[in-house]
Amino acid sequence: MKITKDTKLVTSLASKQNSIGAAMHNAGYEALGVNFVYIPIATDDIKNAIAGVRGLNLVGSSVSMPHKQTVMQYLDEVDEVAKTIGAVNTVVNENGVLTGYNSDWVGAMTALQEATELEGKKVIVIGAGGAARAIVYGLMQNNAKAVVYDRTPEKAKELAESFNAEVGGDLEALKSVDSYDIVINATSVGFGTDESVVSEDFFKPNTVAMDVIFVPAETMFLKHAKAKGAKTVAGYRMLIHQALFQMEKYTGKKAPFEVMEKALLEAIK
Repeated sequence: MKITKDTKLVTSLASKQNSIGAAMHNAGYEALGVNFVYIPIATDDIKNAIAGVRGLNLVGSSVSMPHKQTVMQYLDEVDEVAKTIGAVNTVVNENGVLTGYNSDWVGAMTALQEATELEGKKVIVIGAGGAARAIVYGLMQNNAKAVVYDRTPEKAKELAESFNAEVGGDLEALKSVDSYDIVINATSVGFGTDESVVSEDFFKPNTVAMDVIFVPAETMFLKHAKAKGAKTVAGYRMLIHQALFQMEKYTGKKAPFEVMEKALLEAIK
């Protein structure tokens, strides 16, 4: 789409960037026939980055690691669900008022429900950052039994207690877990690498494993899970479902799922 003086800009703010979100969003804008462009920006200065969204009158911004919690203090308003979760991944500029939303929980739960029912399931959540907070919130909303682990046990405890989930402990404590239905990697371990937050021996057959990481498309975490007979949910499923929410917030139009899914899959090959 040709960029003109009337083009509306949307950005993505994260410490590390890639072109996947841009491919997906821009394909969606083109399909909708709206004059929007999505540009990813790598930044460690979220305060001034948000000031830029405001000062340049951008339509809004996606927010990714590690800014999902710190960004909240620089916004004018925060949606009640995002406030409850304690993390924002979507900022919308409405007539100069910057409002924060959280679509991670919607994306994660939709992706999981493509693979399994959630009610009554025991779910191991590894991580205690913004993505983990959204996931635990969503699990509790769906009557699942979330157990939180993190390399810093105090953070696991704080997150679990925030949503009346179960405290698991540190990563060493994971080794003593003998049963679960679903395990989710909500850390950044494995992003662009061949690392896994747990060893292959952790995984069990007839369970479900989900990774929030979408680069690579099949992480080592998921490869280990598949090797042990677990059903896997790739991070890009969560990514596309949360992006649909964002697209509709930015444009006021129904997001074109098939077009965005195709663009996403082509971008992560």
